[in-house]
Amino acid sequence: MVLSEKLKNLIQSIISTQEFWKINYYLRSMKKAPHGGVFHIGYPNIFLKYYTVPTYLFFSPNPEIPVPVLETADKFRMMISAENVDTEELLRYCLGIDPDDRDNPHNGSRMYIATCGKIIASAERSEMEHMVAVSDAINGKISFSGNFDIDEERLVFLFIFTLMEHFAHRINDLNEIVSHENLTFPIDKYGLSDVTDADYERQGFRLNDKYYLYNIFFDTSIGSPVADVPKTIEIIRSVKPPVQILMRCDENLAVPYSRMVSTATVDFQKWRGITLNFDNIAEQMKSGKETIVHFDPQTLHKILVYVKRGADETGVEFYHLNVEQLWNPDIFADAEDVIITNYVHGTYYPACDTFEHIDFSVNQYSREIFEAKYRDAEKLTGVPIGVYGNLHYKIWCARGDNLIPAVWADLVCASLDAPFRNIFMETIGGMYIENDD
Repeated sequence: MVLSEKLKNLIQSIISTQEFWKINYYLRSMKKAPHGGVFHIGYPNIFLKYYTVPTYLFFSPNPEIPVPVLETADKFRMMISAENVDTEELLRYCLGIDPDDRDNPHNGSRMYIATCGKIIASAERSEMEHMVAVSDAINGKISFSGNFDIDEERLVFLFIFTLMEHFAHRINDLNEIVSHENLTFPIDKYGLSDVTDADYERQGFRLNDKYYLYNIFFDTSIGSPVADVPKTIEIIRSVKPPVQILMRCDENLAVPYSRMVSTATVDFQKWRGITLNFDNIAEQMKSGKETIVHFDPQTLHKILVYVKRGADETGVEFYHLNVEQLWNPDIFADAEDVIITNYVHGTYYPACDTFEHIDFSVNQYSREIFEAKYRDAEKLTGVPIGVYGNLHYKIWCARGDNLIPAVWADLVCASLDAPFRNIFMETIGGMYIENDD
């Protein structure tokens, strides 16, 4: 589709605003899991760069528009008016199918949005006649503005969501997120706040009459039939007595609870549980082995388990257990200049066979450092496999006296991306089993 200079200027102006960044970040963090309620991540940086926001979710027959979009629509509407962009061109940009781009993945949803999104209407046509007219319009056979009544307000909403689809790769690295974060609750040194008393839901949690989306890197996959919370929360809440839960509470991801919008649907998932023989990893800890690496011979992805002995302020011995997923660099696209890895840390006390706390973070590496780390050839590269990321960004922490090794293993499996779960279980001595519940 050939765009007018006015529309090009308008698009560039809107996507350069701070409001657009915040809407983009909010909608990307809302991330609806695929059918079944489970993410199957097979490539790094998916949530950071590549998990787009499907516009059709917000233009169903009973649509709800998220607060950040509602609050910025007036500003973008004024920008549209100031640029004097023709309504027909806006409709064509949002709903039309470009004959030169028929493989565009968004084309399939445009008929649905046009018929169900309450943007265009034709009161004098029958339902079938309306469908035919809509099809003719999105395929460029007739105009929109000359053949339909247009809801100008909803057209602005649609334009914003369409820009989100087209320009969803705007978050380049962790530094960009950190620079925008607005953490108003009391925080620890890692930016986490106590959310133990929150009410947890599928895509976020309620705290003090506000609704906070989970962090963009938090995997909201479910693990049981008709689950009402993500698997990670389900595991933590199953610990008795209850443990303390800490998370990031970014005001950029917060709205009044009375105005919250969720795209989560009723899904059915049966969690593949685990059997665990912790003696394997315990023996390696006692023997003083610090670095354990295991890889999948098919994918060549690796799991790194890094063990470090320590003592708390009372002199009691414990071990830091760090688990990190290492992607095979051969799968990286040329454009990947940073690599994000999932990282789970726990402090294990052998005397009582429990963890004092377990936390989940993501690590960011420059591509060069990550590839050297993966090679595990320090004498050649000068980079040990245990080197820390350029940026360490903590997402959540569970703290208590009753975090047994099975809970740790469950939380690690729930936090690692799909290709790494079996590798991890093989590394520590365990396997998946089908949950009989």
